[in-house]
Amino acid sequence: MKYSIEWQEDAENVAPEERATVADLRVWLNEINVTQHLNDGVACDHVTVALYGLIHGIVHDWWTIFGARDRDISLTKYRSGYLVPNLNFRFDGAVFEIVAKQRVYKNPDVRFWAGPTAIMPREEGEAELGDLIETVLSRLDAAGIRETGAHLRWRRVQASRGTPEALFCEASGGLGLDPYEIDDETAVFIENAEVLFEGEPLVEFVTGAANVNQSRLLEWVRRLLDDRGSQYRVPELEDVVRDTMNASAQDRRDAWVTGYRRARAMRRVLRVGQAQRFASFRDIAKLLGAGSNYNLAPRVDGIRALRSQRPDGQQIHLRNHGDSAEAQAQHLFAMARTLGDAACFPDHGLAPINDLHNAYRQAAGRAFAAEFLAPVDEIRSMLRDQHDLMTIADAFAVSTSVIELQIENAQRIDAACA
Repeated sequence: MKYSIEWQEDAENVAPEERATVADLRVWLNEINVTQHLNDGVACDHVTVALYGLIHGIVHDWWTIFGARDRDISLTKYRSGYLVPNLNFRFDGAVFEIVAKQRVYKNPDVRFWAGPTAIMPREEGEAELGDLIETVLSRLDAAGIRETGAHLRWRRVQASRGTPEALFCEASGGLGLDPYEIDDETAVFIENAEVLFEGEPLVEFVTGAANVNQSRLLEWVRRLLDDRGSQYRVPELEDVVRDTMNASAQDRRDAWVTGYRRARAMRRVLRVGQAQRFASFRDIAKLLGAGSNYNLAPRVDGIRALRSQRPDGQQIHLRNHGDSAEAQAQHLFAMARTLGDAACFPDHGLAPINDLHNAYRQAAGRAFAAEFLAPVDEIRSMLRDQHDLMTIADAFAVSTSVIELQIENAQRIDAACA
């Protein structure tokens, strides 16, 4: 992302913070000017806006921007009456994205076109937004306007970044909450979760619990971790993961690349042919050395499965969804997703598998599970034999949506595994 700011010296805004920061703003994503627009049919290459409102909003939502996994933050949220492009900020735990989406305003008739997506590592995304904030705050300082709300908030954010407090703040942002004004009950939940989880798994666990009974979910995790039985143990998982890593170098560019590649590598390590299929989660558990007593964990809301580490080996705790055919498919897919989490992210001993979609780890696990359970080459073979989606899904014991996505992503899978 690149941007240019041309300050206006004769602005007439009432608020001094706005008056000092009115500017012509241009923003480029992948060398394309996304502030270019039509204004009553006339092409314009910039927007004129009081930048204080924009950066104040970004500073206030900093931890939501970098904590949310299934929520986009649009620049239009902070426009304060100005017409701005619909730039959406998105962070999945590994990659920061800025997406230009179409936006149409009325009276006056203004149209911003959909544009490209800029993708960058987290550090670069933080630097880009931080530089914009610092530029506007410096403009205010030069005008003798200090100690504004944005100044105070930015100092607080800066004091939290790079400290143990940052993870708490990010987890709070994942719930869409302000970490500096959070209620006691939620703060205790996050602090208790911090005792169990670390790093990205903590943020994903907390964010995935946004709309469920959080204390019940946390107690479920504690109860499983305290269980000393063998009904969740998969003793050979660590060796299988190590051999899989040796067979396929880690690739952190895109979640789906990592997932697809590791799925094919693990099938080779397990000596499971492309045509071999799994009827239930127990088929996979047996390959990992689980005993005949391997079973499902009790039901709870907010999680699909939990991967944990004990001295006697790794555990996979699958949430029980019931006895229906759909539930059996969910158990199988959750088992494969958990296996994928271990293969793609072996560095964390405790990790949740949940329903977040834009989280890097969850996306990698889904890609792994789809290719591990329903290899795209086998799907192609069945399509050539003129089988329909339902028949193919039944053959692999997965939902039709998994088959549809495998077909849709066939070229992407081929490229990832080339």
